Amino acid sequence: MANTSKAALATILQSAVCRTRVKHRPAPSLFFFPGLSTQPVFDPSLFSWTKELESKRDVILEEYKALRAKHPTSDYGSKEEHKLHEGKWDWNSYILKGKRQTDFAIHCPKTVEFLESLDSPTLMRGTPFSFAFFSTLHPHSTIAPHYGPCNLRIRCHFPLIVPKSGKCGMQVGDKTVTWEEGKPVLFDDCYEHKVWNETDEERVLLLFDLWHPELHPDEIFAIEDMFDEAKQKGWLK
Repeated sequence: MANTSKAALATILQSAVCRTRVKHRPAPSLFFFPGLSTQPVFDPSLFSWTKELESKRDVILEEYKALRAKHPTSDYGSKEEHKLHEGKWDWNSYILKGKRQTDFAIHCPKTVEFLESLDSPTLMRGTPFSFAFFSTLHPHSTIAPHYGPCNLRIRCHFPLIVPKSGKCGMQVGDKTVTWEEGKPVLFDDCYEHKVWNETDEERVLLLFDLWHPELHPDEIFAIEDMFDEAKQKGWLK
């Protein structure tokens, strides 16, 4: 790291420190950056690119179907996250713990083109907290209440296939979310959140992480630099 003051930009908290168990308050489990505003769910109209994303639903859905036909195996491999769900939850990742996956880019060029074009805020990469993937929650599956690891990101769910029965949704803090195909949902996952699919159909969405819009580009660079140095020193796997 070029300057040790970069590390002072963030405060790292272990999960047992300053953790609140009140679900309508944010409580990132690993990494806290001071001074960023937050709320459980955001108005999509505040993000300039959401209408363009809505227009690409059919194209992205077709790329998802083609990818699943060729690569039906999930790359969902985090032992910790495996503890979160009951049933079956598949991932097909473009960004996995900050790293781009070449095979996804080959099979889903239009999806990748859109993700890489994102600006204000930009697509999150370069940290172990950065993800972008097709998320398939199978019938009669749930994801248990949990907190995201950091407050650095805003998470987007772009629903591609939503079961018709209505017994499928998400709770973020004290807000209940019902997905609608082609309508993005943006939320802060450092609030307690849980997901359920009590239907006989799959729920499919494109999930991707964005840098918190209040982070300055210099701060983002410093955070990425900090994680890169930690990896080089063997502190991160």
